[in-house]
Amino acid sequence: MGKYQILDHTADKGLAVEAASLPDLFETAAQGLFRLMIDPAQYPPTEQVAITLHAPDLEMLMVRWLNELLYQFEVYHRLFSQYTALEVGEADGRWSLTAQAHYRPIEPQQLEWDGAPVKSVTYHGLRLERDSERWILRFFVDV
Repeated sequence: MGKYQILDHTADKGLAVEAASLPDLFETAAQGLFRLMIDPAQYPPTEQVAITLHAPDLEMLMVRWLNELLYQFEVYHRLFSQYTALEVGEADGRWSLTAQAHYRPIEPQQLEWDGAPVKSVTYHGLRLERDSERWILRFFVDV
């Protein structure tokens, strides 16, 4: 699995993520995102949902992925912690992602918060690139 590092910014939080593959990068980014708020390891998943997303470029796909998870957390009270069958690919100039996202239904007021709730992932400071050995992602969130 890849690794992530929490970044502090003036009024925001962010993550720097590294991974050997694109699916691993998307998974590690999602795990780091939830770790900004909560320790998901305290809430093992009991259910799963299929997620399919499309975007014209890889950066937008990443932002859509993370914001979709935040949306489901906020609206449906799903605390995600594991991802299987995660596939990321490009066809005809369009990027797509499919995944089984494993979650635990929660009541936000009963969570042990480690940080402020994340409102959204932004394009500010977004960087997603591949070097000779790994994929690198850097992004900030609104809290």
